[in-house]
Amino acid sequence: MSDPVWLKEVKCPACDSVFKTPRIRSTHLRVKLGEPDFHKVYEGVNPLLYAVTVCPECNFSQRNDDFDKVTLEYHPEILRIAQAIKKSGKNIRFPEKVETDTDTAVKKHLLAITFYRHWKPENPLMIAGLYMHIVWLYREAGMSDLEKQYMPLALEYYIKTYEKGFQIPEKIGVPGIMYLIGELNRMMGKNTEAVNWFSRVIKHDTIENFPNIENLAREAWEKVTEERKKAQDNQG
Repeated sequence: MSDPVWLKEVKCPACDSVFKTPRIRSTHLRVKLGEPDFHKVYEGVNPLLYAVTVCPECNFSQRNDDFDKVTLEYHPEILRIAQAIKKSGKNIRFPEKVETDTDTAVKKHLLAITFYRHWKPENPLMIAGLYMHIVWLYREAGMSDLEKQYMPLALEYYIKTYEKGFQIPEKIGVPGIMYLIGELNRMMGKNTEAVNWFSRVIKHDTIENFPNIENLAREAWEKVTEERKKAQDNQG
């Protein structure tokens, strides 16, 4: 049987450097369970550890699919940043090997976020998703303090996604983005804001097209109610 992680040779679209980067064979992915904030826990190898490709020469970074297909002739700011990093010699080099860890994966995600912030127009959903990856990576590593540290950043960009209505996935629609905003608020202990968003999800004009999102919102609303009751009981 082939190994789940392999080294793929790629060419950087920003500086033309050729290098090898670890990738996951999709045939090895097995979801063990799903969590309310859409986090999927996998058996064996965790694909989040390998979700971002970083050029070792100029540090141009993208999610794997974007790195493989993006063209940059209409993005001079991205090219300028990548070329400046390469020229300065301050690039970060990651080992060309299949093994990786949480710290390395987070650093790669943060580099990718830096570049995605300079895309015109900015895609807030992509940035929100990368911050959410970091939340999940730290959760799986049992580093709850760092997990909580990145939740507000994911929340900020999900709110921007909702406000701009930009490239919202058809699978979850606007109600799905609203639900994630509510769920992040709930996990951060902001129960009033969470209930407000869950209520808006359930009342949304298109919610009948997303019964799974409606169910999640109702379940989360019940969790908030239970948490409030426990808090009141403890105070009593």
